Amino acid sequence: MNFWVEIISVFLLSTIKFVFGGVPMALGLGFSYFESITVTTLGGCFGVAVFVFTSDKLIAFFKERDAQKRIKNPNATPKKKFNKKNRMIISVKRRFGLLGFSILIPFLIPIPIGCFLAVRYFNDKQKILRYMFLSILFWSVIGTLLYKPLFDAIRNYFL
Repeated sequence: MNFWVEIISVFLLSTIKFVFGGVPMALGLGFSYFESITVTTLGGCFGVAVFVFTSDKLIAFFKERDAQKRIKNPNATPKKKFNKKNRMIISVKRRFGLLGFSILIPFLIPIPIGCFLAVRYFNDKQKILRYMFLSILFWSVIGTLLYKPLFDAIRNYFL
């Protein structure tokens, strides 16, 4: 495959799914440590920037849609707000704050969903971006250091 196509593929995958997507793909394609860390970090940071700034519009859309539903059917009972998943998100927010939340996002959930939740529950976008960028860099380095020996061993075994 063309080297630039590989870079763009890893970059785009890193914007969506980071630790279990972009980093393994970069190493599977034979990227070096530096190439893997650089491309996945840039892709992840690009994804964070895009999704943090588009999340406001998405939140406004959902609020408007809910308001329209309430206008059309005022007798409908609203959905239960506190389910098990919402309680878990709120407890993580209260216990760990934005720093803990941003460290967990690239590892546990896709970047678009994590950015949406961060914008929804925390107000300061600059702080969200700063913490998320640092978290992306952290997980890129950790993921590359952990996955690289595994991919090299597999490649040596089969070649």
